[in-house]
Amino acid sequence: GSRFIQNGLLTQRETLWLGAALLAAGTAAGLYLAWAATPLILVIGGLGLLSGYFYSAPPLFLAGRGLGEAIVGIDFGLLTVIGACMAQTKGLSVEAAVASLPLSFLIVAILVVNEFPDFESDRLSGKRNLVVRLGRRSARYGLLAIALFAFTSVIIGVLTGFMPPLSLIALLGVIPALRGSLLVMKTYDNAAALLPAIKSIILSHLATGLLQIIAILLSA
Repeated sequence: GSRFIQNGLLTQRETLWLGAALLAAGTAAGLYLAWAATPLILVIGGLGLLSGYFYSAPPLFLAGRGLGEAIVGIDFGLLTVIGACMAQTKGLSVEAAVASLPLSFLIVAILVVNEFPDFESDRLSGKRNLVVRLGRRSARYGLLAIALFAFTSVIIGVLTGFMPPLSLIALLGVIPALRGSLLVMKTYDNAAALLPAIKSIILSHLATGLLQIIAILLSA
């Protein structure tokens, strides 16, 4: 809309229409994939739709019950990878589930690092996320642990045979993850100083995903 062009903001009505259009497009794509591949994709899509809606909507308000991080990890990690695999192979795959774990943890890390600058607004709105529940000082250790869990899952996936040995190249993603996590350790209460940390965690998620894709393609 014109307001978006002028000042980068959408009105409530514009936001509603944009959301409805994106939901319609996603539903259409999901229905096509269910027809072309397997109806099980509808289950994946349905779970994602319901959990996404009730993330912030009553009566469940999952983000207000301390379940927001888990829901985001499942929806944007586990379900996304499993769904993509089902669309291509028409079946469930344990390997896909294991391969999703690094991305599941790292998408949670992206959510958590963004909770630090939003601490006061989240607390006042009743969002009982990890940072609100633990407090910023304690939650910084939680962020570091989540990042380490992501790359530990890569090692476990390779050792158990569910991921190809070449997947270990994804461990390079730990570099920006640690850089971002350690920066949060120092600047957890300074919103302006947290921007480089947020960028580092996002870079880690992107790099890890791309390296996993490369490893799988080269190991096929």
